[in-house]
Amino acid sequence: MAGNADVARYLKSFQGLGALSDSSKATPAADALAGFRYPSDLAMDLVLSEPAVTQPVEISFDHRGRLWVVQYNQYPYPKGLKITNVDNYLRVTFDKVPDPPPDAVKGADKITFFEDTDGDGKYDKATDAINGLNIATSVALGRGRIWVLNPPYLLAYPDPDGNGIPDGPPVVHLSGFGIQDTHAVANSLTWGPDGWLYGAQGSTCTSTVSSSVTKNVFLQGQAIWRYNPVSHVFERFAEGGGNNPFNIEIDEKGRIYSGSNGTDRGPDYKQGGYYIKSWGKHGPLSNPYAFGYLPNMAHTGDKKRFTHAFIKYEGGALPERYEGKMIAINPLLNYVQLARFEPEGSSFRNIDEGHILETKDRWFRPVDIQAGPDGAVYLADWCDSRLSHVDPHDTWNKVTGRIYRLRNKDSAAAVPAFDLRAYSNEQLIALLSDKNEWFRRQAILLLGDRKDSTVIPALLRLFGSDNGQTALEALWAINLSGGFNDKIAVEALRHKDPYVRMWGVRLLGDAGKVSPAIAAQLARLAGHERHPEVRSQLASTAKRLPGPDAVPIIRNLLRNAGDMDDPDIPLLIWWAVESKSESDRAALLTLFRDPAVWNNAVVREVVLKRLMQRYIMAGGKDNYDAATRLLKLSPSMKLSRLLVAGLQEGLVDKDITELPPDLISLLKPFHAVFGEAPLILPLRMGEPKAVKEALGVIADDKAELGYRLAYVRLMGETERPDAVPVLLRLVESGQTPGTLRAAALWALSGYNLPEIGSRIIKAYPVFHADYYDRLAALNVLATRAEWARGLLTEIVKTRKISPKEIPDEIVHRLKLLGEQDINDAVEKLWPDARPLTSSEKAGTMSRVSKLIRSAPGDTTKGHTLFLSTCATCHRLNGEGGNIGPDLSGYDRHDLQTLLINIVDPNADIREGFEVQRIIMADGRTLEGRIVSRSGKSVTIRPPLGGEQMVLSADKIREIRPRLTSTMPERLLDKMPDRDVRDIFAYIMKMN
Repeated sequence: MAGNADVARYLKSFQGLGALSDSSKATPAADALAGFRYPSDLAMDLVLSEPAVTQPVEISFDHRGRLWVVQYNQYPYPKGLKITNVDNYLRVTFDKVPDPPPDAVKGADKITFFEDTDGDGKYDKATDAINGLNIATSVALGRGRIWVLNPPYLLAYPDPDGNGIPDGPPVVHLSGFGIQDTHAVANSLTWGPDGWLYGAQGSTCTSTVSSSVTKNVFLQGQAIWRYNPVSHVFERFAEGGGNNPFNIEIDEKGRIYSGSNGTDRGPDYKQGGYYIKSWGKHGPLSNPYAFGYLPNMAHTGDKKRFTHAFIKYEGGALPERYEGKMIAINPLLNYVQLARFEPEGSSFRNIDEGHILETKDRWFRPVDIQAGPDGAVYLADWCDSRLSHVDPHDTWNKVTGRIYRLRNKDSAAAVPAFDLRAYSNEQLIALLSDKNEWFRRQAILLLGDRKDSTVIPALLRLFGSDNGQTALEALWAINLSGGFNDKIAVEALRHKDPYVRMWGVRLLGDAGKVSPAIAAQLARLAGHERHPEVRSQLASTAKRLPGPDAVPIIRNLLRNAGDMDDPDIPLLIWWAVESKSESDRAALLTLFRDPAVWNNAVVREVVLKRLMQRYIMAGGKDNYDAATRLLKLSPSMKLSRLLVAGLQEGLVDKDITELPPDLISLLKPFHAVFGEAPLILPLRMGEPKAVKEALGVIADDKAELGYRLAYVRLMGETERPDAVPVLLRLVESGQTPGTLRAAALWALSGYNLPEIGSRIIKAYPVFHADYYDRLAALNVLATRAEWARGLLTEIVKTRKISPKEIPDEIVHRLKLLGEQDINDAVEKLWPDARPLTSSEKAGTMSRVSKLIRSAPGDTTKGHTLFLSTCATCHRLNGEGGNIGPDLSGYDRHDLQTLLINIVDPNADIREGFEVQRIIMADGRTLEGRIVSRSGKSVTIRPPLGGEQMVLSADKIREIRPRLTSTMPERLLDKMPDRDVRDIFAYIMKMN
């Protein structure tokens, strides 16, 4: 696979981490079935196993109840491509873009459907529908086609008779999906009740997707996307969330979920929403003015990783206690989780109720879960000792795979044969009231295929049903049959069922424009609607509609007093506001003529600061005028301070002198927002008199310390060379308070002058006794190679500074400068800074493994040791810090994986805990974890905790992930044997 020698060396030397292939063998299928534990009200069947299926990554059912299986045998690398580059996350660059079928290189993936021909519940006939695919993750049938996700393409094979066999070559409907990481490529094709085809993209792929009418939609990292097969429009539905989405679940109300690669259960995706990402690894949000993100669903219960896929069970065949519950798979820990959905505003809290399927078989790797036409739950088992993708070597077991079925113990393991395509329209309409959601979903799909307007009268009668769910199903079918018009829309918006109202709002927004009458209806609904999910959709729809239609909706949403406590609505409203902030600037600002709007909690807590920040950050005369007008409209000083605070955040990469004079004049009463010191605002404006006066205050030992600190920090932000001598004198004076010296040191770090480093080193004895002052000085010296060389010279030649005084983290910072002479000096002074060799790591792991197995440890003593060592950074059982990952959710039974993580902490740095090396335009090298990336600013937190720092993106030359963990190597080397056994005994104890 390697396209050059460098890639070949990297791949060969890479040591895998996590649940890797081992010497164990797959448990025979029948024995594996016998080893499962499940509740007495369920029964379990082995439906399929190897050799019929191998590496099943996705399962689904068609209109005849046939079971479709996507067999991902080509994974992990596409055939016919060479890797020309690979990063530390194992994201690769290939030498070319593969061609689509039928001209493409033939891979090993295939899509097979299975049939139960005799009705005994066993699938006894297999048909390979499509062979030779090359990284195929998903299949869906509909609109007379077989849709296949074969990144970088979405393919549609013609199948007008619905027999499952393509009648010709595929047509490319979408191109440009990323293939940098085949465990995160586009996946999970799912028909929505709106007739769109939905899919997910994982966290470590980047795509630029085009259709015949939509061009170059950029997806960086995780996203939910959708494609309209009729209009050929492709769009991002929501962005972020779920860590690495490889699942889509759409429930009976049309809500969209995905599982999580973390310790919660994943997001409840709202249309147009932005969700949390690992900013350093997965990149920023597509909207630089998002200024926030939504959380995954709240979660109470088991914090173990990870339930990456789930269904909301609505099949009507399992015992009642399962209905409406989440059934989630955990491939890492080999179980299936049951949880319930508790409403929490416009979203949910997931509350775990226990495991409904467990096994000791480590080869049980459930990767997909679906409810079938029989109301049973089907599980696709990857069946491998390996689960981890953190290994570039293709050691996957290619010859195993199972499909299991969980059913009601009192039900038969079979379902009568059927063919829904042969059903009449009347029969399909009758299915819209079926208790099994699978049949309702199929009826919607098939009615959409037919698009027969003659069914609309019957659907309208159903729409008038007293049953809200039936009315909702009818609304979806009316829409797909071409009957959704203003009259139906008005009825939907006035319907007694909130989910019919919600979908009325959503379908209108999907059209992108509405009539004046409907616009007025939407605005009225926003004024009196109290159901949180309807209100959240109103905000999402307002974002999609043109300004004249959207602004009245926003106005009325902002008159509601109860949204601030909702987990999603406040930011959804902000994103609606933001979407009109420039396109409909004047209309939007008219909202703020209403005093009642200013009193709204969402306006005060969410909108005001962000809107002002948005205008200042975007810049330009029109936006500055809007900011000025907004500040003039403010009805109180308290609210004006919020606006000015937002203005200040918008200035992160700007000089305040860029602002127009009338806006600057309005700022003068608010100097306290810029800092309590009275000279802050004129200093930012560069007034010479203020600069001179501020430098005098800084130098005056008798001046107010708070003022001195404020002015020192500002001198660092505004880069005034005349401040350097004053700041250096603060560093050199023995009378300077520690907090002031630390501020002066950091301010000096922004000035690329050789004398700064030499004078800090010369002054080192002055503050040598104070650990925090010493650390502040060392942190500054480690930001520039020239200053670092001076520090090393002082240690080696004059010996005025002892190597023992330099903390490990500073030693690592020195190596990050990337200068060979510095690295050589560091490894000579601090031998432990030299990375361990592979053989040294292997020797340590072997020694410690034998030690731990030689005698039991004391968990009580181990607990004490954990609190005094590991807990500085890690949490376990609710105790400890958050610098590193919470260990509670990991499989701590696996000694080998624990040893790899501890002995070789650099092998796999967990998502969300990556440290970035940041090279500034002024020559400094900084590092930190990226907390947020918003607009033109990047907020970082020091690796070991501390005060956050906001950096201007325009002043950053490069951001590159640090390849080493903040957790040092050799942690176990100096620990007594008894302590090693005790601490491992505690860590490996599972509550």
